[in-house]
Amino acid sequence: MKSLVLHETDGRRLRSQVSRERIIDAVVAIIDEGRVTPSAEIVAIRANVGLRSVFRHFGDMASLYTAVLERVGKRYVHLMRPYQAQDWPGQVREGLARRLEIFEGGLAYSRAAQMFRDGSATMNLGPGVFNQMLRSRLESVVPAAVRADTLWFEQLDLWLSLDCYASLRERSGLSHQQVAEVMTDAIDRLIAQKA
Repeated sequence: MKSLVLHETDGRRLRSQVSRERIIDAVVAIIDEGRVTPSAEIVAIRANVGLRSVFRHFGDMASLYTAVLERVGKRYVHLMRPYQAQDWPGQVREGLARRLEIFEGGLAYSRAAQMFRDGSATMNLGPGVFNQMLRSRLESVVPAAVRADTLWFEQLDLWLSLDCYASLRERSGLSHQQVAEVMTDAIDRLIAQKA
């Protein structure tokens, strides 16, 4: 009898995990299609689960978007590998290329997450942690003597930021390729001052 109860519990747990993953998959698919903030009802329909299941698994939409951002972040883990360039200017340029990939792929998710930041401490932590991770990586590449020029380094960090990318894409209406050209030119000019 104990074996039967254990099997039923394991089966429920597995079904619950499958439902949770389908809900996350549904949000990712909807955002990938261009709908930035799908309602819980739309997510439930796409995931083929009841509306209550969405909230049973995640509590609120902010928690759901936190799980979605974690899932999407896994797409870009390969970009954290060591740089191939031997000098810091080359590593900064490699870093820019990697960031451009992350920024373009994650921009819609970043916009979607912004909708839920006001009511969620976790969602508010996300951008700060992401930005600090990017800045720490940049600090590890640029020599301390070069970073000592604070004004220069802050300009470099700004040009390499998601905020800069998003502003050029959304506010200026530039294509990804155009943004890449603008950011690359700015970075090359900054590097030329120090290399």
